[in-house]
Amino acid sequence: MKRFIVVLAVLVLCSSRAWAQPAAVTRMAQAPRDSRQTFATLKQYFSNPTSSMFRLVSADPRMGTIVARRDNIDSGTWNEWAYCKLSPMHLLDTLQDGTATVNVKVEPSGNASYVTVNADFEGTYGLADSSDTTQCISNGVLEKNILAAIGAQQSASQ
Repeated sequence: MKRFIVVLAVLVLCSSRAWAQPAAVTRMAQAPRDSRQTFATLKQYFSNPTSSMFRLVSADPRMGTIVARRDNIDSGTWNEWAYCKLSPMHLLDTLQDGTATVNVKVEPSGNASYVTVNADFEGTYGLADSSDTTQCISNGVLEKNILAAIGAQQSASQ
């Protein structure tokens, strides 16, 4: 009986590590404005918490990179944006907090610009007094929404 419990515990621990597989979905698109204008538009978008609900973490115009973060994401939005594979031990847990960190890269392309967007999702799930934070998998919706906000043309395969 002791051996069975030890084997069961090892299986549960190993399976919980296999379940939490972070995955970032990178989306690329061409924006109709030059890289400076596109960068400025994205920076303004992430700087306005009323419109995007994000907080600008960093913006480097020389490198063309922007990092923004959003905390306390409601469960409806979270379910649209991300999926968390929970271990069997946490299947009854509910979302307590969701965080998305968005990384954007703007590169020049003549009179247009190429924009790359990916988002990392981290969900905190819990039941009663216990909670567990896990990396989650993007559904690609947030990335598409950001590209649409700047008028970027996405390919049909994305």
